[in-house]
Amino acid sequence: MGKIAGIIGVLVMLLVVWQSYLFFSGIKEPIRSATTDATAYVKEHVTVEEITNVNFYHGTDSYQVFASVDEDGEEVYIWVPETLDTHLLKRKVEGISFEDVATFAKQELEPKKLISIKLGVEQTIPLYEITYLDNQDRLSYYYMTFKDGTYLKHYHLGK
Repeated sequence: MGKIAGIIGVLVMLLVVWQSYLFFSGIKEPIRSATTDATAYVKEHVTVEEITNVNFYHGTDSYQVFASVDEDGEEVYIWVPETLDTHLLKRKVEGISFEDVATFAKQELEPKKLISIKLGVEQTIPLYEITYLDNQDRLSYYYMTFKDGTYLKHYHLGK
């Protein structure tokens, strides 16, 4: 009787693991699909030699943000909205660096934990979104312009 219970337990555990995998794969599928569509858009509308990174940004509107290298070997960022009807392209040297943003975040925001720094866009303004845990354990967001680090907005999610 103990063997049967053990076999049933293992089968139930395998079923739970399999269903969890299917569930989480299904959740990620829209983002994967949006990335695939945006990548095709970039390859069709922008001349790039290499796409080095792609990130998803969801603010007022959703964007795929590409870190790329153009035909001149220059690093560029390309913001492509979910609608795939336009894009915004900026050379990396036109804005402040991730390192400068990280330094600012550590010195000025004094986070308990720095969670992420990513590029996004709000109302046609390229920006950095800094996500961090503040000293009161609140999830916090700070937005600054890509161009020069000008403050845009800042908010906290309460406990």
